[in-house]
Amino acid sequence: MSDHMFLSHHAATPALQREAAPLFMWRGAGIVLIGAYEDGRWVLARGWLAGDRLEHVRRWSFAQPIPFSGQVRRLVMEAMDDFSAARDEGFRALGWAEALA
Repeated sequence: MSDHMFLSHHAATPALQREAAPLFMWRGAGIVLIGAYEDGRWVLARGWLAGDRLEHVRRWSFAQPIPFSGQVRRLVMEAMDDFSAARDEGFRALGWAEALA
């Protein structure tokens, strides 16, 4: 399982709620995944942890929630070699993405 898994919700005021959408976040096995909903698309970024910064960041963009969640599942599987963790994170990513649709 990852050393940190969390879903972050922003906004304390209505004005901030309109400007900031929640992020999908996962961290484990030396990588960080960050998902966001931007301009009608689900965006996923993966970066490798190097001290307190991310290196070799790659970004994907998806028009539908299912491919977004599939990419989360694939990246977690590659990082952890744990089918159960990958499946669980894929389902969590799908729930997050569908909640924003």
